[in-house]
Amino acid sequence: MKRKLFPLTLFFVLVLTALTAYGQTCGVHCGPEIWRVKTLTDTTVGNIYPTETTKTISQLRAIPRPHTLPANTRINNSIETKMIKVIGVVMTFKLEANDNDFHVVIANPNNHAQTMIVEFPDPQCDHVCSSGFLQQIQQARADFVAKFGQPTTSFNDQANPIRVEIVGIGFFDRPHGQRGRAFLSIAEIHPVLKFTPLQ
Repeated sequence: MKRKLFPLTLFFVLVLTALTAYGQTCGVHCGPEIWRVKTLTDTTVGNIYPTETTKTISQLRAIPRPHTLPANTRINNSIETKMIKVIGVVMTFKLEANDNDFHVVIANPNNHAQTMIVEFPDPQCDHVCSSGFLQQIQQARADFVAKFGQPTTSFNDQANPIRVEIVGIGFFDRPHGQRGRAFLSIAEIHPVLKFTPLQ
């Protein structure tokens, strides 16, 4: 019996060691793509300038998209190192099935055709739960639910879009057919750190 248990025990030790090496000390596994950057647990998170910078959705949409996107670090001297405040109206939202983010599409209050995406990570996910920004992420997500209810995996289109203020870290995504993405920059706010309804 002992001989049969030893390989199994060794297997679990190796798995736990591997998880620790990759920094997964809490939470369930969620999104793999650029996950450390999205959760503010990358090695370049210290490059973020903490003072809020106000931008319009039009300005964020017009930013030239980088030709290449690093896998695990943020792009210096870009929106990825800025705390951005933007005002928009919520057009639609859903729960992402692959990583549990709230995928929220906001639009220019004066031109609903100009949209961009803001994302609210799940505090129960790996790396999010160990992020130095966990408290802000939790509060922003809770404030969104308090206003709009718990999102489902289907888009919830808003007949009467509500004006909101978003504060969070800029992020360049890759185009993969995501609804509401900002052409041509694919600029997002990811993660959202503060959510305030304005009506």
